[in-house]
Amino acid sequence: MTSSPPAATAGSATIPSALEAAEVALLNATGVEVGRHEVSVNGVRLHYLTCGQDETRPPLLLLHGRGCAAAHFAPVLPLLAAERQVIALDLPGWGLSAKPPFTGRTAQDALDLWVGAVRGFLDAQDIAVVDLAGHSMGGFTALGFALAHPERVNRLALVDPSGLGRRMQLDVRLYFALGPERLRRLFGPRLTRLVARREAPRRSSPALAAEDLAFCDALANQPEVIPSGAKAFSAWIGLTGVHLTLTDRLAELAMPVLLLWGIRDQVTPYDAAMPAARKLRDGTLVTFVRCGHSPFIERPDDFAHVLLTWLKNIHVRSRA
Repeated sequence: MTSSPPAATAGSATIPSALEAAEVALLNATGVEVGRHEVSVNGVRLHYLTCGQDETRPPLLLLHGRGCAAAHFAPVLPLLAAERQVIALDLPGWGLSAKPPFTGRTAQDALDLWVGAVRGFLDAQDIAVVDLAGHSMGGFTALGFALAHPERVNRLALVDPSGLGRRMQLDVRLYFALGPERLRRLFGPRLTRLVARREAPRRSSPALAAEDLAFCDALANQPEVIPSGAKAFSAWIGLTGVHLTLTDRLAELAMPVLLLWGIRDQVTPYDAAMPAARKLRDGTLVTFVRCGHSPFIERPDDFAHVLLTWLKNIHVRSRA
């Protein structure tokens, strides 16, 4: 079950949005209590989720990928919350967070926006240090945050992260350049669900899968994303490729770093994983050999086991 922030109102009537309803349905399918909250950071409303409790260790903060949201971590939230306090954040321009127009021009401007939002969020919550995990674009953001504020990251986990290599398949670059939100308006929900199934073809829970696909479609059906999060993303990744990578800065990281990667990833190719792992001072690479871009959706049990074990400073190895 979920607890919710105040719903939007018009006059005396409560008007729940389709996206809010889809998020609530997805979180309810997890079977664990998930809090839904909002906070203002530098005048921008940010939406976030909380579950689990553990006052003895830093919170585990999760950051989502492009076009996604915190609730996409639903398959692993019950497993992680059993041992940790978990916070999952909707970055500005995405999900249920506010979508101010992106006024920057470069990939570094986009990264600064996302990193600044994470810093402001932690300041607003009076959280000094976190264990930080990011997926895809969220991995790029998590890495950028760890480089900018290493004193605030205890351990860093990067899940199929973008920004560690410049190679990306043409069809993926074309999809990003055209924009999922524009394509949703042209082709309807069938396309967004097709893409979601391609990124995570093997889903462990039929009930969660159905709710997640409905949530994916509701996320894509937000035209206000186009001048906001999507514009920021396009400054970083476009038809011509990835305009900013952080691979050459990996050696700066002193904290332990875990790379989790689906070997069948068609969005962020696995061939960037080994070169990145070799640059880390204290790095571990765990490969999910029958997974695509989102192992936490395809194999949540294995994913949670690996992450939680590593967070305890216990050796982990690749999953078959």
